[in-house]
Amino acid sequence: MPFAESDSAPPMTIPHNVLWRIFAAAVAIRWLYSLTLLMTMGREGLMGADSHGYLAQAEHLAANALQGSLHNWDWLGSDLGVMPMMPWLLGLHVALFGQLAPLTYVLLQGLLDAGVCLLIYGIAGALDRRFALPTAIAATVNPTQIVLSGLVYTDVPFVFFVALFLYGSVRWLRAPSWSWAILIGTGLGGAALVRIMIVPWVPVLAVFLLGLLLIRRKLLFRHVAQVAAAVAIFCVCIGPVLARNVIQYGSWSLTSQGGGHLALWVVPLVREAKEHTPWAQGAADVDKLYQARFGSAANNPFENSRRYAEIGREELRKLGLPAVIKAWTVGAVINLASPAIILSPPIAQLPRMGFYATPGQSTMDKIASLLFRSDNALYAWMLLAGIAGVAVVRLIQLLGAVTILRLGGDWSIAALLVLWAGFVLAVNGPIASPKYRLPIEPVLMVLAGAGIARFCSRWNTRPSQASR
Repeated sequence: MPFAESDSAPPMTIPHNVLWRIFAAAVAIRWLYSLTLLMTMGREGLMGADSHGYLAQAEHLAANALQGSLHNWDWLGSDLGVMPMMPWLLGLHVALFGQLAPLTYVLLQGLLDAGVCLLIYGIAGALDRRFALPTAIAATVNPTQIVLSGLVYTDVPFVFFVALFLYGSVRWLRAPSWSWAILIGTGLGGAALVRIMIVPWVPVLAVFLLGLLLIRRKLLFRHVAQVAAAVAIFCVCIGPVLARNVIQYGSWSLTSQGGGHLALWVVPLVREAKEHTPWAQGAADVDKLYQARFGSAANNPFENSRRYAEIGREELRKLGLPAVIKAWTVGAVINLASPAIILSPPIAQLPRMGFYATPGQSTMDKIASLLFRSDNALYAWMLLAGIAGVAVVRLIQLLGAVTILRLGGDWSIAALLVLWAGFVLAVNGPIASPKYRLPIEPVLMVLAGAGIARFCSRWNTRPSQASR
């Protein structure tokens, strides 16, 4: 019986020709997509809402570097709300390729995302070798990965490092070693240099890895030392950023973005979930509170962030826990259900009212208005088609989840993947967009691969059953 619970797959060996084919196919798809956008839309076909800001920072950093005018902490970038990896990567492309930087940057992202496909292949194979190839194929043609690889954003470098530490963690769980610990630390540190959302995950992962060995009664001193080394690599990576912020601004925060994010995004969305107040009005009301309490903005951006955080925490307490839970639930559902096609510039740049500006008496009313009463029929039809596609994929992934549960196998790997997916959804909270789903695509692709493998197994048994 295929995929019987008693099946025990032998350790996976990875044929090099398969890996090269996966990598080449992934690169070809992503490069073809990006080049098509460039040829049909020009440079704007590679740019999203935040891309111009990233490019301006990179041009500033590259110009100062080429002129030899980088002083003190300037090498970490000029925007205190952005971690330095993006300015470094994009700035290098600006320095080397000038006006072609957006194109060469997204071509690099195509290579990085093809690497993600290989890492996902390895993660799936650790669960069951029969999942590995279907998972890699699913990742290779995954619209979310393809669309975001063609945009000048931080998402693809971030998910590359995420896949790196997930793969290292999976291999460490199978056979703890210093090499896998170093890979974990490198992935965590690299991810933190792109986005700070990874920072709270580090202690969670450390406790999970050590706690698992403790439960299995296999915890040794060298295992503790290996996990400590991974954490140390992570700390070394973020150390310069933290040092700059402490020395220059007296803040132990990694970026000055946190308070504004809480007060101007999270609070208005929680308020909308409770009172149906439009996000734009909620954000404006928070700004009025800021002006009434603090007056003009401080010269220190971290002080501004602290002020916004103070207001944000107060407003969340007033709104109450039920409203927070509702907003988080709505955000998670939209993040998982929204199609990536709405981020593709040909669709994203269609004139229409955005989701947050769409009127409605409730979240469901806003969604209905966006889908069925949109001011742009083409956008609405593309959104509906995308949602239908996502629904089919989610059903396959549900079959994959059931398959993994029935197999038994190494539950620790499955637990790690579920824990990571839950963490990402919790951190994203009510902020809804397919781009915020990208960090959990490695998990979703493993589920898709398991579902495809299960479906193919059932299909292949039908002829033999019918001939009996």
